[in-house]
Amino acid sequence: MLIMAVILAILLPTGVSALVTYNGGEVLIDHPVQDDVFATGGTVTIDAPIASLIAAGGMVNINAPVSGDVIVAGGTVNIGANIGGKVVAAGGTVTINQEVGTNAVVTGGSIIIGKGARISRDALISGGTVTNAGEVKGNLTVRAQSFINTGTAGNLDVQLSEPRGEFSRIFAIFGVLFTIGMFILGLVLLRIAPAHFLSVEGEVRTASFLKTAVGFVSLIVSFIILILASITIVLLPIALVLWMVFFIALILATLFVSLAFGRIIFRYLKKEAQPWVMFVVGFIVLSLIFLIPIAGFILLVIAESLGFGAILFTIRKDWDLTRRPAQA
Repeated sequence: MLIMAVILAILLPTGVSALVTYNGGEVLIDHPVQDDVFATGGTVTIDAPIASLIAAGGMVNINAPVSGDVIVAGGTVNIGANIGGKVVAAGGTVTINQEVGTNAVVTGGSIIIGKGARISRDALISGGTVTNAGEVKGNLTVRAQSFINTGTAGNLDVQLSEPRGEFSRIFAIFGVLFTIGMFILGLVLLRIAPAHFLSVEGEVRTASFLKTAVGFVSLIVSFIILILASITIVLLPIALVLWMVFFIALILATLFVSLAFGRIIFRYLKKEAQPWVMFVVGFIVLSLIFLIPIAGFILLVIAESLGFGAILFTIRKDWDLTRRPAQA
């Protein structure tokens, strides 16, 4: 249910308009913007009314009304103004303390629906600690380790899980830091090697089913070959180098898929954007989807297979070009 809610919340826009982008260490929007806003930065602060918001940052503060939808990811997310549309949020700490016009889909470590919050339709919440002191008009669905409810909901569905052990907490922190590192790596590669990045991403978008199948089989075969090579002393040095190449390909695979997925989202919304903007949106959406138990893992395998297959097809194409005789 959570995976479907995330996809529907993101892919069903309330309107189509232009896109205004902001980025930097500290992004402050202190004048009204009547278009959709995309913002990334260490700190993103909205202090003036805007049409809609897609934002990612270490801290995101929404202090002024947003007439449309809000899609946001950050270490700390504070929603302290009315949102006219839906809210899709992910973060270490997410706080909603004002009205949400339609639905809310939120995941994070600590999620707080404050006393001033009023969600007009349904809320789907997944996190470690969830607190509801506000009002949810429709269904409030909670998947968490602990839940404190002093507010109200039209219908309440709560499932609590066992608290994580120390190892699980460390693993979760590592996962968050690794995801942030992947995000930065993707932006850096788009900056320093855009042609190569876009070339592989183009392969992701063509014959995707074939490349997913080829990538999946190639991953399994490569893993078996590397294991066999690693147990022989003579081939061990070569195996170590190939293991490094193998893991680099695995890391890069989902980055190419993220850009392709972001491009599909913007095409669906009938909007134009720079490749790095599409990458950020695609990366955030896929990262949220990958968090879903079982289904998220299956989609991660599919994304890895598709990206790996695209890398192989790109290498083959480049190899054919280098072997093609130069024309007079």
